[in-house]
Amino acid sequence: MRKQSPWLDERVIVCDADVLVVDKPRGIAVHGGDEARADDVVHRLGAWLEARGEPEYLGVHQRLDKEASGVLLFTRRRELNAAVARDMEGHAARRTYVAAVKDGGLAGKGTLEHLLAHDKGDKTRVVTRGGQRAVARYRVLARRHGRALVELSPETGRTHQLRAQLAAVRSPIAGDRLYGGARANRLLLHARALELPALGRRFECAVPESFREWLEHGEVGLGSAGAVARGLADALCLRVALASGATAYRLCNGAGDELPGVVVDRYGDFAVLAVSSDEASSRVDEIAALLVEHGARGVYLKRRERADQRKVDPEKTAPREPIAGDAAPDELLVTEGDLVFPVRLGDGLSTGLFVDQRENRALVRRCAKDARVLNLFAYTCSFSLAAAAGGAREVVSVDLAEPALERGRRAFERNGLDPVTHRFVQGDCVEWLGRARRKGERFDLVILDPPSFGTRGRRATFEVDRDLSAIAADALALLEPGGRLLGVTNHRKTSRERLRKILHDAARAARVRVRQMKDLAAPIDCPDGPEGPSPAKSVLVTLDA
Repeated sequence: MRKQSPWLDERVIVCDADVLVVDKPRGIAVHGGDEARADDVVHRLGAWLEARGEPEYLGVHQRLDKEASGVLLFTRRRELNAAVARDMEGHAARRTYVAAVKDGGLAGKGTLEHLLAHDKGDKTRVVTRGGQRAVARYRVLARRHGRALVELSPETGRTHQLRAQLAAVRSPIAGDRLYGGARANRLLLHARALELPALGRRFECAVPESFREWLEHGEVGLGSAGAVARGLADALCLRVALASGATAYRLCNGAGDELPGVVVDRYGDFAVLAVSSDEASSRVDEIAALLVEHGARGVYLKRRERADQRKVDPEKTAPREPIAGDAAPDELLVTEGDLVFPVRLGDGLSTGLFVDQRENRALVRRCAKDARVLNLFAYTCSFSLAAAAGGAREVVSVDLAEPALERGRRAFERNGLDPVTHRFVQGDCVEWLGRARRKGERFDLVILDPPSFGTRGRRATFEVDRDLSAIAADALALLEPGGRLLGVTNHRKTSRERLRKILHDAARAARVRVRQMKDLAAPIDCPDGPEGPSPAKSVLVTLDA
């Protein structure tokens, strides 16, 4: 696919000799983001300026939450810094925000005044004494069905000030899970305008149409054709740092990218479009055309219907031929770092590689040196390949499907790894675990990434809700002291908190002592949706030595 720019030209409000002012999209930190990838607004704009042959210097004077959007100003001449800093620090700068909130009975206009203190975690709270004074003036722009659109002008600049203050008056911002906001695809907080007396200038950008849509309906769909095009462009731009290290990753993660029901994965120069809502399904041609515009050679379609896949027409849910552009080779090679993975884009709903597990594969590789590794529900053995590449002394891969394991063996060979030194076991994981526990097998690392629902032969089935706790207990019982289990689920109704509880209960059932249970952050290409990490939730369990 075509190389993406680190910044979109259409998100530049002003670029002149004095200032660079942008409309920041949600999902990117202003500074201090992923330093390994230089992935924050400051680094991105520096690269954008460099590509234009202009000086890269930017003076930083504002904070804007990672999940908020809107006007963000940088100085381009050092001699302006003192005057702009005086405006900002002396509260002479006039900042205007718009938020979509639950209507907790706000008066038509007024002043929010509180004392705020920052917790040891990420949250700011209202206190009765000892905090910092926070003041913001507001007016209600519109009300609908218990929801409101509010304009806010903060006179102070505290961390999470508007979010904490609105929550304190029972009007939390929609999409703000930290402060109890109503469900929304994103944090509905937007910096609409900034006026600096020192420069005698005012900068403004439009409020996204999703704010009005949420106000009217309490939810946001795909929106207009323009909204879909902008959302996809933003999503592609967000992932620009990934292109140097992989040719397979997620380009769009549904509601986490403000495109509910739409997931797009990149495989080399091709895209796989998965839709899971009626609205998204009705707009596949429109989205596929946009992907071709962005450089996809071909686009394959997967319809994620909530139905028993054994009873649906595979050609309807996953056509063998692309719906736009050219066909990919029957076996397409994609990369993650120095590892090569063969995939088949027209071969049913799954391609042979789950791109949302890229960071987990890297983790497994780092943990696998000299380890004995067990990969359950191994599918085509991508975790196994990562473990073997990391120096595992033996990897045991267990899956019910022999063709998938055979693809795993060939992937080992393609990467210069001898599959004969590892074990590929065709069988039911639940039954195999029971036998392994009775035989006293031991492992240093176990990967447990089961399907939400799967068959176990002719009659038996596996369901996460019903079976995960028991199978996790068996898996934990196989670990050596100090061993680790990577637990992953993409079950829609199982939150990360629920997954942690299941693993805690499993550890008690297995009579093993947990030293640490660590939530693994979602990768950059899988931003959280309205309920949190999506689709996969991952937890790393480490036992006492």
